[in-house]
Amino acid sequence: MARRRGVACVVSGFAAAFAASALWLEPGPALAFGEDVALQPEPPAAEAPPARKARRRAKPAAREKRVEAPSPDRPLFAVISIGNQSISIYNHNGLVERSMVSTGMPGHPTPEGMFTIIGRERMHHSNLYSNAPMPFMQRITWSGVAMHLGVVPGHPASHGCIRLPGGFASKLWGLTRIGERVVISPHEVAPTEISHPSLPSPKMQIEAAAEPATDGATVSDASEPKLLDPRKFADRLIVKAAADTAAAAQAAKDADAAIAGARQNVARAAADLRAAEAAQASAKSKAEAAAKSFETARTAAERPAVASATPETAPVSDGKAEAAKEAAAVAKTSAEAALAEATTQLDAAKAASAARAAEFSDAVRRSKEATLAVAAASKAEKDARLRTTPISVLVSKKDRKVYVRQGLTPLFEAPATIRDPEMALGSHLFIATATENGGKDLKWSVVSLPARYAEARSERRKKGLVEERSISRGPASSPAEALDRIEIAQDVRDRIAERLWLGGSLIVSDQPPSVETGAVGTDLTVKLR
Repeated sequence: MARRRGVACVVSGFAAAFAASALWLEPGPALAFGEDVALQPEPPAAEAPPARKARRRAKPAAREKRVEAPSPDRPLFAVISIGNQSISIYNHNGLVERSMVSTGMPGHPTPEGMFTIIGRERMHHSNLYSNAPMPFMQRITWSGVAMHLGVVPGHPASHGCIRLPGGFASKLWGLTRIGERVVISPHEVAPTEISHPSLPSPKMQIEAAAEPATDGATVSDASEPKLLDPRKFADRLIVKAAADTAAAAQAAKDADAAIAGARQNVARAAADLRAAEAAQASAKSKAEAAAKSFETARTAAERPAVASATPETAPVSDGKAEAAKEAAAVAKTSAEAALAEATTQLDAAKAASAARAAEFSDAVRRSKEATLAVAAASKAEKDARLRTTPISVLVSKKDRKVYVRQGLTPLFEAPATIRDPEMALGSHLFIATATENGGKDLKWSVVSLPARYAEARSERRKKGLVEERSISRGPASSPAEALDRIEIAQDVRDRIAERLWLGGSLIVSDQPPSVETGAVGTDLTVKLR
């Protein structure tokens, strides 16, 4: 991610900022695309009545119920004109709000291009300019450019930021959201509606694909499956992923409990095995001793008969040796039986120990699987929540690539083919602003930025001062012509269609992604100057 630098603008104080707020305009009803609105200060208020009468008249008004204006339809997008020092907020109905602004002064120019609101702070303080307060800050780059409340003198006066009058800054804060687009143009441009077969269409998904699995659940072949748009499908995926996460977490908890129990069983089995081994060793020692005693007694009982030459010379046995032999034989038999029993118990202990070890290994395996399932379910839930945010697509003629992001997070890149690559393509921002055909298709608006190739060539000569940009010959293509010249693989279009819904945007440009496009936390942006 690009280093997050503080927003590089100075606010000259709250008193001056709110004094300048009188310059912002309160627009009337929404206007159609392209309709020009003069930026004139509000007319002076009528002379106030005497204080005593004003207080008497204020009482009935204080009892009136306050009615708030309805919120405009989303998505919204902003177009800032450096030449006119103005900002216009649009949606699919047209102009929503309009105000004067103050952009970067000479030496600290405000960048021109296509950006996105990537951060918001109600009260931000600059870490570059003496901790200057910057209320209602809405960041569009991590290098230090944002919209915020500030002094609006009627001409460029900032260090690169877009200063907003006090009343409008607070109003805009309540309207906009992270992920909504901001276009900064050298002069006034307005969006127009566009319909083109090359514009991506959302893919409707089968509802059952996002439902949690249930035992014995069946879907009738006769019933037509219900289709969901990508946003509703994402909401269902979130529910499914949350259920899967909970189930996986419970399985992991059960597996951990099984590991604890199996570990105790292994310890007990090991103790039993050691005891059985000791008992068997003792029984074996006793059996060997009994066998040795028996051999000694047998030898003692048989020795007189062997030593006697003839029966007549053999001494008369008193029976003690024979009795000792018989006793030794009994002891030997008993010891052998004890050894056999101890050996049987040892074999059983070994089998039990092996079984307990296998149970422990199985519990560990199930715990690992449950841990992986938790991670997979958590990742699926994160991706499902990502699907609820606007998708951004950039087709760059210079890179001959298509870049795709969602929720300020990279998704993938793919090759793109541009017909007549030596000819200028221009820079066009297409925004999905509304639904049509019963919510199955999207309406699109487009804002095109003017080409400034002469200035770009001049800047490129200043090596190291500006990022390299693509320079093409000839006039820029119109939005429709630009779309006609683009070829993207069908599988790439399908991946985009699965996530495309209101607020989604497509940039078609000669330029590559700006250096402001970092790894994470930034959107696809194009800088023209």
